[in-house]
Amino acid sequence: MAPRHSPPLTPGSDRQKALLAEVEALFFANGFRTITVDEIAAQLKCSKRTLYEIAPSKQELFVLVIESWLERIRHLGWQGALQHDDPEQRVMAYLEPGVIESRPASRQFLADLQSYRPALALLEAHQAQRTNVLMEIVEDGIRRGRFKPFHSALVAEIFLAAVNRINEPATLERSNVGFSQAFDELFRILTTGLFLKAAD
Repeated sequence: MAPRHSPPLTPGSDRQKALLAEVEALFFANGFRTITVDEIAAQLKCSKRTLYEIAPSKQELFVLVIESWLERIRHLGWQGALQHDDPEQRVMAYLEPGVIESRPASRQFLADLQSYRPALALLEAHQAQRTNVLMEIVEDGIRRGRFKPFHSALVAEIFLAAVNRINEPATLERSNVGFSQAFDELFRILTTGLFLKAAD
């Protein structure tokens, strides 16, 4: 059983940040339910105490990984969008980090995320934020005559619903596609269906 500590620490030192990145890679590959803290410590060549200094339990370590992953996607999306004035380029730059940063996620990781309510709540809040920003970008493109005059909120909701389905392992199983391929194809569907002049 994990020692009882105060609430999870936000990793501050370079060593903690590096360890969290390694934990993320382990969770992405294996999920979190079957791997033990002993196994995590052994693979990272650190002590369990070091891990418990980052988060007081394996479950909270998983939540911290989810927070870090989703925050990174939002930050990179904003950075990408701010580099462009053209609405089409802004949409692509905003969505691309969600595809790239999610490519390492295995089906087991996604299944564990869906079945662990605290992590799923973070994902749902993240998707809602991303959809609101996407709606604003679409509205700007419509006002400037660059996008077809679709209802921006509907476009955003459709995107969110599609993301939700892609995050369900059963959907990937039925479609016989991987997570990154599914996001790539959603990205292409959204962009070629939205822009006045479809990309080749």
